[in-house]
Order: sequence, then C-alpha cells, then structure tokens
Amino acid sequence: MFNYSESCARLLLESGFDTYYAFETARDMLLNRRPTIINILTSADLSQLARLFPGVAFRKHYLEHAFVESNGQSVHFYVSDILSKDTRKASNRTEIRGGALKRAASYTPFLINGFFYDIEEEIFHDPLDAYSILKSKIIKANQPLEIIGETFPHLALKTAKVYCETGFSIDTALYNFIREKASRKIYEKMNEAVVQDFIKILLTGRASRAMGMLDEWGILEAILPEITALKEVDQDKDHHPEGNGFWHTLHCLRFVKKPNKNLMTALLLHDTGKAVTKENGKSSLPFPDHSHASTIVARRVLRRFCYPKEDIEEVVFLIKNHMILNAIDILPEKRINELFSSPYFPNLLELYRADLESGYHGIESYYHAARRYREFLKKEKLLRNGHYLSKRCT
Repeated sequence: MFNYSESCARLLLESGFDTYYAFETARDMLLNRRPTIINILTSADLSQLARLFPGVAFRKHYLEHAFVESNGQSVHFYVSDILSKDTRKASNRTEIRGGALKRAASYTPFLINGFFYDIEEEIFHDPLDAYSILKSKIIKANQPLEIIGETFPHLALKTAKVYCETGFSIDTALYNFIREKASRKIYEKMNEAVVQDFIKILLTGRASRAMGMLDEWGILEAILPEITALKEVDQDKDHHPEGNGFWHTLHCLRFVKKPNKNLMTALLLHDTGKAVTKENGKSSLPFPDHSHASTIVARRVLRRFCYPKEDIEEVVFLIKNHMILNAIDILPEKRINELFSSPYFPNLLELYRADLESGYHGIESYYHAARRYREFLKKEKLLRNGHYLSKRCT
C-alpha cells in the first residue's frame, strides 16, 4: 500500500520486532484515506534501527525518534518497549501490549491520532477508546488541557496542522484554551519541528483557514510578523474586495490547485513588500516596486526558516516576477524566452492565477499567458526534434 514504508515494515518484522503503523497513518487508514504521513511504532531501539537502515537520521526537536527517506518518501520511526522477548508468550500478553500502546499514545496530544495498526496481525488497536471521537470528526485533547499545554508547548501549531490534515472541527474547550493560554514567545525562535509543521499546513487545501486560526490565537504574528504587518496595508477595494494585504494573502492560498512548498511559500510572501512601500494613496502607484521589496523580506524569512539555497532561489524568482505577466505582450522576446525557459515558470503561472482569482481582476490575462507558454513549449519541442528553426537561431 505504501511502497517504501512497506519494505521498512517488512524488514522490521523479519528481524523479529513488533511493528505498527501509528498515529496519523493509522488514523487515515481507519478513515479509508491514503496516508500522507508514514509513522511506524517499533520495539527496535535506535542502535537496531541504525543497523537495519544505514541512512537513518535522528531528530533533535521532533517527537519521532528517527526517520529515513527514499525517492521522496519519508518513514518516521517511534521507539517503544511494546513487547520484550520475555513477555511475548506471557499469559497476559494482551494486557502488556495494551499498556505499552497506551503509553505510546502519549506521543500525540490528540485522541483522533491515538490509533495503531498491527501490521503482522492486520488489526487496529484503540488504546484511548477514541474511535467514537474519530467518527464524530472532532479534534480533542487526549489529556487534561493544562497537562497537554505543558507537554506540547507548540500545541497551537499542532492543532492547526491536524485540522488541515482532517478538516475536523476543533473541540471548543481546546480552541479556547489555545486562544487564552497558548505561549507566543516559544514561536519566536524557529526550530525544525516548527518549520516542518508550518510547511505541512501550507501544503494542504485548508492553509487559508489555518492561517486565520493561528492569527486569532496570536501565533502567526510570532512566526511570521512580516505577514501580519500586512493588516496595515489598505488596498483598492475595486480590485481587492477581500480587504487589506493580510486578507488578500490568505485569500490567495485558497485558489492553488496543487500546492507545493515553494509555490505556497512564495504566495504567502509575495506582497510582504507592500508594508514597506505603501504610499497611502498619494501616488497612482500606491506600492511602488513592491515585488523587489518583497524579495528582500522573503530572503530574511527564508533564512530564518532554514530553507535550502535552491529553494530560496525559486521562491525569490516567483516573488520578483509575480507581476510581470501583466505586461507579457510588451516584454522583449528575449525576456519572454528567459521566463518561459525557467524551470520555475509553471509555479509562476500558478501563482499568477491564484493572485488574480483572489480579487476582481479577471483571469483572461492568465489564460493568455498560459497559451503563449504552451506555444513556446511546442516550438521548443519541434526545435529539439530538428523540425523548427526559431528566429533565435538565425
């Protein structure tokens, strides 16, 4: 079912270790959804995992103990003393395993994530008795809220993430607890767990709503003050009925058809320069050269989020050029060819469409740019096959 994760699970089972699909993975299996996160709970310890999986890496900030990647798929390992060899044949084996799985369930703050699937026996385990909560589609804490808040200091971000994964309603008590008592300062310093959870939120179709919740809880301002600063940026209501720069940005996220990391990051940051270039209506161009200003802000944010150099290059390209397709018919042919030849152009085209659809601009210019891009690709293909001689070669 899960390709690489299946081979990892088989290797653990063949090596004599208890092996379960766990947490979000088991939850999605119960919901008849294809899991997007592969978690494996195992009785193998870290040294045994290192011997079995030479490329395994170990976390510093994540709840998982280790992870391994292959061909773009990640498998996350959680280590537990599920059953020792001495207790495998014990008469109270079921009781011992139930206790171990209940302890392992404490790795997640949510009842709906407290499930395990025994890969060998092909059965589900529900140590928190949470199946009725899952069927009710409610995100509830698995312990008293004060304890959960202390155990999971990044509870707000994790709640937003599980909302994005499931679309379930957030329990009122949990929602109000986060709004009233969630720590803001802890988000002011980035670490791997915060960055990865934030990116996972961006990659879902519910990113706009999640960002709104994080803003209501006061968390978004700690993570990305560059975004909340856009609340002070008033825009032309004829073209931006969605409101100020902040709400325009969140609205844009709703229109992306196939989210990917760099596209969504660029869309989130594409107008951040408006906060430093606004002219308050004193000019016919209220935000002069805001694309360039936004790239400066974006570089600062991306370094803080520890984005790789190649990702920064693409995000900056998208932001720098996010307005240029408005002028595609007056651009020099050389400039158009440079844009169309970029491997980043498909993302630029998608960003342009989402930006247009978020307001009252009309998207005819998007379709026009898309047609010209298809024509360019067709000519390039003919050229490669020796059937077409472009003007550039004469």
